[in-house]
Amino acid sequence: MPVDDPVTAVATLLAARLAGAVPVLAAASWPRDGLGRALALAGATEPDRPDDLLVVVTSGSSGSPRAVVRTAASWQVSFAAFDTLLAPDGLPGDVVWVPGGADSTLTLFGLWHALATGRPVVAPGRWRGAASAAAGAAARAVHCVPAVLPDLLDAVDAGRLPALRRAVVAGSALPATLRRAAADRGVEVVEYYGAAELSFVAADLDGTGLRAFPGVELTLRDGLVWSRSPYQALGYLDPAAGGPLRRDEDGWACVGDLGTLDGAVLTVRGRGEQAASVGGRVVVLDDVERALAGTAGLAEVVCLAEPDPKLGERVLCVARPLRPGPPGATAPADRLVARLRDAARATLPAHARPIRYVVRDELPRTPGGKIARAGLRKELGLP
Repeated sequence: MPVDDPVTAVATLLAARLAGAVPVLAAASWPRDGLGRALALAGATEPDRPDDLLVVVTSGSSGSPRAVVRTAASWQVSFAAFDTLLAPDGLPGDVVWVPGGADSTLTLFGLWHALATGRPVVAPGRWRGAASAAAGAAARAVHCVPAVLPDLLDAVDAGRLPALRRAVVAGSALPATLRRAAADRGVEVVEYYGAAELSFVAADLDGTGLRAFPGVELTLRDGLVWSRSPYQALGYLDPAAGGPLRRDEDGWACVGDLGTLDGAVLTVRGRGEQAASVGGRVVVLDDVERALAGTAGLAEVVCLAEPDPKLGERVLCVARPLRPGPPGATAPADRLVARLRDAARATLPAHARPIRYVVRDELPRTPGGKIARAGLRKELGLP
């Protein structure tokens, strides 16, 4: 299926389902040999209802993309619960704006939900910066990744999004500064945590923390987040390709995310492999990102492990400012780095503090809009 144009993608998906075929959504950049294996495996699958299957290729933010197979029913049973996130006080006719390519599960679910519940939906395709905001002028709600929020808030300030009242975000951690900035402009932000393999796991409606999404059970095992729900995917089309999904015989599943539970509140600390070994001490990079995320003037932060001749590894911080400075200006970047260093000293032990800071106005993205960590490492010359 083509995925760059969401309208074409949705039309093709519906045609495939009506024909009893299995649609496979993959970006053009996905390796052809992998796509060939996925198509062959999809064709060899013999479900009770072949028109109920859907294959989505993950964006591969930190590794190789994988083809995830699920049933349409596993998404449809979440529609009523998702309504509580999207528009608890809205009307069925409210316009929903879903920017992004249809190979992103966030985008595809947003399109599917809007169409299935009778909501008009605006689907302009991949996000192309603040200029894309004109497409959402009539939208009351938007689905997006947190990286898009600063542009949306600029568009609200400019009067180009007069109807926008709610933003549903997922795909990466939401900085507290962005939630506050949105609230100041009359836009409520709802965050949810999930994965292509698990679908919805937890949601934060008001900034007080992630709690189990309706219909989901949560538990921790050896520090890893496990969930059980009717929303889970069936697995990978090509198990030989590997992947983080693990299951047990009782229906619990995990994708390797570390976390903590404080009563009902879940804190997700990132994938176990996203860690640095600094002088023999393990530093979970997501913990460092969370500690720095509330820094004034910060839109996004990503921390990476880079080699160090004495310590083995050290933490590198890459920051995107809330608003870019003028070309060639170093003072705004220097001020942001100073604030990040202050935040690190105030909240992190010495071995977990970033040694090097890089400020960039743009970060490499996956098709779904997440930070492409592997691509960023390559750009920075890291192994």
